[in-house]
Formats: sequence, structure tokens, C-alpha cells
Amino acid sequence: MLKQQVNAGLVIGFTVALMLMALIFTVGLTSMSAIQNRLKGIAENQNVKTELTTSMRYAARERMLSLYRMLLLDDPFERDEEYLAFNRFALVFMTARNKLQEMPLSEEEQRILKEQGELTGVAVQLQERVIDFVYKDELAKAKQLLSDKTMEAQEAVFRKLNDLAQIQRAATEKAVEKSTSEYNRTRNLMYIFGIAAFVIVLLVALIVIRRTASSEAGLFRQKEKLQVTLNSIGDGVITTDACGMIDYINQAAAQLTGVSNEKSRGRNLFDVLTLVNDEGIPPGVNPVLKAIDEQRIVDDYEPMTLVRENGEHYAVELTAAPIKDYDGSIIGAVLVFRNMTAIRDMANQMAYQATHDSLTGLINRVEFERRLVEAINVSRNNNEEHVLCYMDLDQFKVVNDTCGHIAGDELLKQLTVLLHRKIRKSDTLGRLGGDEFGILFLDCTLNKAKQIIRVLCNTINEFRFVWGDKSFEVGVSVGVVAINQEAGGLSEVLSAADAACFVAKDLGRNRIHIYQPDDQLLSQRRGEMQWLPRIRNALEHDRFQLYYQKFVPVSNPDSEHNIELLVRMIDENEEIIPPMAFLPAAERYDLMPSIDRWVINNAFMNLKYYQVDNVNSNFMWTINISGQSLGDEYFLDFIIGKRLEHQIDSSRICFEITETAAVANLTEATHLITALKEEGFRFALDDFGSGLSSFNYLKHLPVDYLKIDGSFVKDLMDDPIDYAMVESINQIGHILKLKTIAEFVENSETLQILKELKVDYAQGYAIHKPQLLNFEKSQKVVQL
Repeated sequence: MLKQQVNAGLVIGFTVALMLMALIFTVGLTSMSAIQNRLKGIAENQNVKTELTTSMRYAARERMLSLYRMLLLDDPFERDEEYLAFNRFALVFMTARNKLQEMPLSEEEQRILKEQGELTGVAVQLQERVIDFVYKDELAKAKQLLSDKTMEAQEAVFRKLNDLAQIQRAATEKAVEKSTSEYNRTRNLMYIFGIAAFVIVLLVALIVIRRTASSEAGLFRQKEKLQVTLNSIGDGVITTDACGMIDYINQAAAQLTGVSNEKSRGRNLFDVLTLVNDEGIPPGVNPVLKAIDEQRIVDDYEPMTLVRENGEHYAVELTAAPIKDYDGSIIGAVLVFRNMTAIRDMANQMAYQATHDSLTGLINRVEFERRLVEAINVSRNNNEEHVLCYMDLDQFKVVNDTCGHIAGDELLKQLTVLLHRKIRKSDTLGRLGGDEFGILFLDCTLNKAKQIIRVLCNTINEFRFVWGDKSFEVGVSVGVVAINQEAGGLSEVLSAADAACFVAKDLGRNRIHIYQPDDQLLSQRRGEMQWLPRIRNALEHDRFQLYYQKFVPVSNPDSEHNIELLVRMIDENEEIIPPMAFLPAAERYDLMPSIDRWVINNAFMNLKYYQVDNVNSNFMWTINISGQSLGDEYFLDFIIGKRLEHQIDSSRICFEITETAAVANLTEATHLITALKEEGFRFALDDFGSGLSSFNYLKHLPVDYLKIDGSFVKDLMDDPIDYAMVESINQIGHILKLKTIAEFVENSETLQILKELKVDYAQGYAIHKPQLLNFEKSQKVVQL
């Protein structure tokens, strides 16, 4: 009975033990498997998220670097390649983001990803505007936009991506902590039931222990995977205990600090991470301890510089956050720092390029004007005196035209060195244009500035620029204006200095002109400047008219019907403005080519219809060409194109070029005359004798007519010298088989003398006064 009871007890005990073992086995395996699967899923899921986030950061960074390189590249093909790379990284970025959105995300991750998308949209719009400026060759605007807004927008995107990565890391760590806690509870339960059942079934206990060991190995492997994840992150990561002593640093942090993970453990953060600000001062507060003490993320540190033991420097941005366990207790902290060296260097380079001239290294016009504004304000507020010097090199174009732009660039660099040696340390030297320099003399009287400027002028005059086997002398025209409380604003001061410099050039170049408010020469200069908008408005709104004046053969006035076309301008009040009122300003400000083109186009348009009704008449129209148009490389093609467009007889057109313009642009004039004569046009050399040029030039200019300057003709009856000049020019012209035309014929007596001298044609008020060339568009008829 007792045996049966014992056996029954053993059976019951064994059964209980078996049930306990079964329960332990079932619960243990189920719990361990669940924990392992959960850890595996978390690791894989977080690894994918981390890789996608890293891909987005990498693509965003490479897009910015491609954008920087586009600004620095001059070759359009290389710039296009960078633009393609820019777009490829955009595709990488969007692909990673789309995949990340498809994954299970927490509400916080979704929120940050949404904010990142909005910030990325802003950054992309700015980047596209920068690219648009680059392709329009508006590099200054592109650099300014990139420096002012685009970099800031991209930095906001990077910060959101960092926030996302930090949340992912925190989620990973929290999941690991939770799984570890669950594992510990399960294992303890298994140990308790295992000990109770060990007396009965040792084998079951061994199996349970073996399974437990297997689960631990799986957990270790998952931990290793998480470790690899941290090492794969491009940012430096340092974790510490609750006292701020280092537990772990990842591979990126080891590379940046130069201290391995093994050597850094147990050390104070600042023993491994040497940080200073832009002034070389270490941070006053340990960011890790601050995060632990305040129990919050600390990301409000100014940009810092990481200094390695070997002297290398890296620009870094810091973010510190506390690490909490499952019950919210702080068990340590994590510090993330990102290497910003390349981006900061690029930003510094862009800032330098935005304010300095790339050729000479001097400050550019934008920066010079900024400093000039500061000087003007200081002068107004503190009654200090400064001086602005505006310098324009003389004969610089000769060097460029003779030896090329490389030589011109070298000349500018050498002169920059010379000028720097002669000015004070407090003075500002800048390059304002091609061959224009500005000097701002701070806290300097006008007399003192004049002394320095004279030294500068003498230095430039004594300088000899040697290029190959050629040596060049250069001079400088200087405009000077005092900056005081009555100086006016930026535009007034610059305008005064520019006008004074122009007067210096007008007075013979290589000299200094001091601006004075009552300066008559400056008043004339400003008067000409006031014509600029009026002339441009007339060109834009077709407010010119053609007039004509007849010139006839002296021997038989009725045999030919020749006219010279003249231009008049119509002002805003519909008043006719004579040419001498606006043409000097047009010549000074390079508007003559536009006026010449207007005259030619409208003359050809009139001639198109006039020649139809006068096909059998013997007539010729002459059109004046300015010296500026002679240097226009597209002018020849324009004339030929207009001849074809209006289908005119080119033999009816004679172009007039002044003697002065022809001699000053002898090569261009000869080329233009030769090319257009091959097209059937004729040429006259106007105002001959006024430029005192040698008759030798006539042999090199294949013209058809010689117009004797009117200053000799109008006093022909009373001045024997004028008579001799007209006689000589006429004889030389006939020897060269050229027809001669006398201008300014104002009475019949002068006409009779010209007839005796056998001048071919006469033109002047005695022949015909200028009249409007009346083009009736409705009837397509020209009335002369």
C-alpha cells in the first residue's frame, strides 16, 4: 500500500515534473523564440531604416557638392556632367525616401519624415534657382543665393535626417532593452522551475539549459549586428555611462578623434574629444553631462572645431542626448558629432569668392561699395574725412589687343602688387571693373590722399610691362572725391568719382582730377549722361526720323539726284532734336552702333520703294557710319542681311566714314570697305582734312569719293589757306581717281570757285536745305 502510494506519488511527482518540464520547455522555447524573432525583426528593420536614412543623407550631401562644383566649373560640358550627377543623386534620395515611407514607422518618425519632405522641397526649389542662375552665367547671383539661403535650407534637411537617425537609434536601443528585460524574466522563470524539476528529470533540465544557451548565442549575434549598424553610420557616435565616462565610440568617431574604442573606454569625454570654438576657446560645459543633468537632447551648441593630437582640425556639429532604460532611469548618454569640414570650407570659399576678384585677389565691386557705404555713414555720424579714388588704366586695351587677354591679366596682377606696396594698411584697394580700380582712403584728408595718389601715378608711369619681346608703358586717369558730411550717398559719391575720372581722360589721360561741385567739365559730363535714357528710349520706341540733303554735280546740277541721309531725334514733346545735341552723348556711351543700324534699316526700307519708281534715274544715297560701328564684328553681316531683306540695289548706296574714324580704325575700316565694295556698295571718306592725317592713308583706303571738310569750304573766298587746302585735296583726289565732294557750300560765289577748281560735287545750303524723308507707308512711296 505504501509502495503503491510512493509509486503513485512518484508517478504524480514525475507527472508533475514532466508537466513542469513540459511547461518550462513550452514556455521557455516559445518565449525565447519570440524574443529572438523580435530582436531579429527589430535589427533587420532598423538596419534597413538606417541604411535608407544614410542613403538620403549621402545623396543630399552629394547634391550640394555637385552644386558647388557647378559654380566653380567654367567648362559648360563639365558643368552639364555635374548637373546630371546632381539629378542622379536626387533619384537616389527619392528612392530611399519612398522605401522608408513604405516601412512601418512610428508617429514620431512619420512626423519628422513629413517635415523633412517639406524642408527638402524648399531646398530643391532654391537649388533649382541656383542652377538656373548658373546656366544664365549669373554666377554672382548663384553664389549669393547659395550662400544666403540654399545652404541654410539644406542644413535644415540634414538636421531632420539626423533627428530621424537619432530616433531610429533610440528605437533600436529601447527595443533591445525591452527584449533583454523580457529575456531576463523568462530565464529566471525557467531557472526556478528547472531547479524544482531537476531532482526528477535531469535530462529535461539539460535540454532547457542547452536551449537557453542557444538563445543567448542568438542574442549575442543580434547585438553584434546592432554594433555593426552603429559602426556603419557616417557620424561619430560616443556613448557614456551616467557619470559621463566613455563606454563606446564607433568607427567614425575613432577616425575623427584618432583614439580607438579600446583606448577610449573609461576615459572622460574631453580627454578624447578636444573641442574649441572659432576663437580657440574650449566649451565651458560638457554636452554629455548637460544632456544627463537636464534630461533632454542638447543640440544648441555653436559650431566647434575638433583638434586631434597630430594637429589636424575638423569642423563638427554636436548633438547629445540621454540614454534611459525601460523604466525611464538615465543610464548614460550618447554624443553624435558630424564632420562639417568640407561644407564649411566650401562655404568659406564661396563667401571669399563673393567678395573678392578671382584674378587679382582684391575685393570686388560689391564688397568695395559695402565698405564705401560704411565710410560714408561714419563720415556723417562722426564728422570724419575720407577720400575715394577712382582709377582707370590708360592704354590697357593696347596690351590686350597686342598680346591677348592673358597678358592683360598678368599686367593687372603686377599692377595690383605695385599699388598695394604704396598705400597705407588702413586703405582699401579694390578692383571695380576690367581695368578700373578703386582706393578708399580712411581717415585721410584730401591733401594727404593727393600725395599718395601722385606716388601711385608716378609708380605706374615708371612701370614697364614686358611680355615676350614687347615692352609697354601704361598710365592711369584718376578721379578723386572727398567724403565728408556733405558728400551724399553711395551713388552720388561713385558718380562724382567716375565723372572726375572721365574728365581726367578727356583732358589728355594720365592725370588726376579732383571733383568740385561747381566743376564745369563735370557739369558737361553729367549733361551728356542725362541724354542716355532719352536716346535709349528713342531707340526702343522708334523715335528717330530720317532727313536728307541733296548734293549735285558742280558742272551739271540736274544730271544726278544724290542725297545724304541725316538723322534727327523726336523727344517726348514731339520736338525735333538736331544731331549735334544727342550724337556726342551717343558716341561717348557707345550707342552709335544702335543708331547706325536704325538708320541703315530705315534707309534700306525707304530705298526699296524709291528705286522701283526711279529705276532709270541716276541717283545715289549716302549714309554715315560711325567709328564705333567699324569695330563691330557683326556690322558687316547686318548690312548684307538688310540688303537681302529689303532687296535693294547696293550700287545706289554710298557709306560715309569720317577721316578720323577711318584712321583710328584703319584695319577694321579697310576690311569693311573691301567686303562691302564686293557686294556693290560705294564709300566716301568724310570730313577729309579735319584730322590732319597724311594723304598716304588714301592709298590704303579703297574709297570712291572724297568729301572735303566744310571748315575749308565755307571760307574759301576769303582765306587763301583754305583755298589752297581745297585745291590740294581736290587734285590729290583726282590723281587717285576719286570723285570729290565739297561740303558747306552756302552761296553761289563759293559754288563758282568750286566749279573753277573742277570739284566734282557740291553740298550745302546753297544747293538744298535738309528736309524730312517722307515715307508714306500706306502708299509705299518715298517723296524726295
